[in-house]
Amino acid sequence: MTDVSRDRIWQDDLLDRKGDAEFLEHFLVNRMTERNAIGRTGSYVLNINAAWGFGKSFFMERFKRQLELSEHPVVMIDAWKNDFSDDPYTNVIAEIEAYFQAFIEREKEKTPKFVKAYQAVTANAAKISWIGFKGLAKRASRYVIAEGTDEIIEVIDQHVVTTGKEGEDIGNALETHVVKVTDDIIDQFSKKRIEQFNEAKVSLDRFRESLGELLSVFEEHTGKKLPFFILIDELDRCRPPYAIAMLERIKHLFDADNVVFVLSTDTKQLAHSIKAVYGSSFESERYLQRFFTRTYELPAPNTHQLIDSFLASYEPDTSKWENPGREQDAHDYLTKATSFLKMSLRETEQAFDILASLTTVWNEKFPIQLGIMFPMILGHLRREEIDDFTPSSWLVNLVSSAPQWVTNDVYRGRGFSDKHETNSISSWVKEFLNLVRITMNDAKKNGYNIRERDVSFPVRHAHDIIEREYQVRFGNVVNEKARSAVITYPDLIRHAGRLSV
Repeated sequence: MTDVSRDRIWQDDLLDRKGDAEFLEHFLVNRMTERNAIGRTGSYVLNINAAWGFGKSFFMERFKRQLELSEHPVVMIDAWKNDFSDDPYTNVIAEIEAYFQAFIEREKEKTPKFVKAYQAVTANAAKISWIGFKGLAKRASRYVIAEGTDEIIEVIDQHVVTTGKEGEDIGNALETHVVKVTDDIIDQFSKKRIEQFNEAKVSLDRFRESLGELLSVFEEHTGKKLPFFILIDELDRCRPPYAIAMLERIKHLFDADNVVFVLSTDTKQLAHSIKAVYGSSFESERYLQRFFTRTYELPAPNTHQLIDSFLASYEPDTSKWENPGREQDAHDYLTKATSFLKMSLRETEQAFDILASLTTVWNEKFPIQLGIMFPMILGHLRREEIDDFTPSSWLVNLVSSAPQWVTNDVYRGRGFSDKHETNSISSWVKEFLNLVRITMNDAKKNGYNIRERDVSFPVRHAHDIIEREYQVRFGNVVNEKARSAVITYPDLIRHAGRLSV
């Protein structure tokens, strides 16, 4: 039954991630058992690294369901949905409390020991909610002192930041406010802050201990199997300060026994975001490693899997597409295009995103010609001259570099007999661009002439596309100046390219 259920969980696994999930579950559970056996305390933090579009969120959601099936306690947090808040600690603790609260509501009378352990966790959690990611949170405090009818506003510790410039901030405040600060006020303020910090440190130790005790009691009363998994998705999409704060909270506040954090990130992108906070010379990659016990690299999908994933994710209206050749199979065309055009995974991702955006805005009654549009999008990404439709254009040279990229075409030739041809994509592109460079009316006239000639399928197909477009746009009305809408592709691509993922 378990195997069948697991198969159901991963039944739409287009990128073949089930094997990764199986390995990681066994690794994490057994590694925590080993750590407990040798007395090593604290949580374990695994970073799942993969670029955008490689199925991290899908993996995390399915991994959660797999862990639940194995009777492990698990919560999942979408960090990006909650990065509007100031402190991710609240987000994490709320999910933990909600998970255990649901159990308490069902079993309150039967498990007084568990209720007591849970209350200890929540009590200690409340006391440390103000701790910041470098020791103290950014807090603003304003003291107002009235002396007779005169009110003196004293701004103290307006922005306590992690750069150590507290004195400079207060100095700036002193320049812009009429301030009178007595030694007694400063002493009282400092004493209060020290007391609060010491109390928080004690509460932090107690929180970790009480969380560990809660998990042990929970396992005893429910039959659930430790460790407790906390999955955090979309961290790399968060505001950099929030992402940094989340990592700091995990490291300092939730370093408890029998807790495993699994984070999904585009680690390279996250490191880049951190540099936006600390500066371009900051060693952000090295900085991130201090938070992770291990990093697991999700393997890059092959081209076929990648196109499957993009089609499933974007769900574009493929009826708006037409590819070269008699056989209309957009998936096959895009898969071969990424291979024969030697596109990197990043280029494939960006090109598909632009294509999906163009498909969204395409309202014409005739289709987008993938054989021109998709390689032209690649040219845009590579900063090539995509407005050139001449025989020596970058586009023609690109497709000509892949002579092995062919279509097997069958059509009704003269004498009403089937004709079989193997044609290169480059020959189709050249023939089609020949017609795009002239007016559609002239292309139609040329089309009348080829009907009685024994010409190749690419030539016939190119003329057929132009005639269908003309019929949709003008019907039987003669338009001697109009050219194919393919001429507008470069501008459309540039507009869509300004949208970023």
